Amino acid sequence: MAQVHEPEVGAQPTPSPFQTFDVRPQLLEYGKVVTSAAKTDLISCSVQVIAHGGETNLHAHNGSDAIWLVLDGKAKFYTTDNEVVGIIEKNQGLVIPRGTPYWFESEGDDNLVILRFGATAQNEPDTRTNYSHRNFSVDGQESAQRPTKILDGVFFGDK
Repeated sequence: MAQVHEPEVGAQPTPSPFQTFDVRPQLLEYGKVVTSAAKTDLISCSVQVIAHGGETNLHAHNGSDAIWLVLDGKAKFYTTDNEVVGIIEKNQGLVIPRGTPYWFESEGDDNLVILRFGATAQNEPDTRTNYSHRNFSVDGQESAQRPTKILDGVFFGDK
């Protein structure tokens, strides 16, 4: 999974308040994995890996704007009434303003590896509104959990 970068032995540590991180998540046979990469009180970065069956539900983040950046694969984003917002390919991104309902899925046979950069609005609670049933648990939040199968020893960036 993506993790905060630990310096090599003898290397200079990253001075506070800076954070470094690697994006080298394990790939999946099916399902979805979300890993936090870095975070402050205003901005966050997570990496998601989505394979067949890893789609999200229709939802909105009420207190944060998001930028999605595809690193590998394709993402198909939707809004209400399953209206297609766009198919976002490798090295392309999408901005979703806070409060905007959306959902997305992996489009195609390859794993979707996507970064989410979230910016929290000041003085607004960062709540999530689910408009349909949530399929996957994220950050320990309760939901019906669909199965996820990791491909042992296969990581993004090793191709």
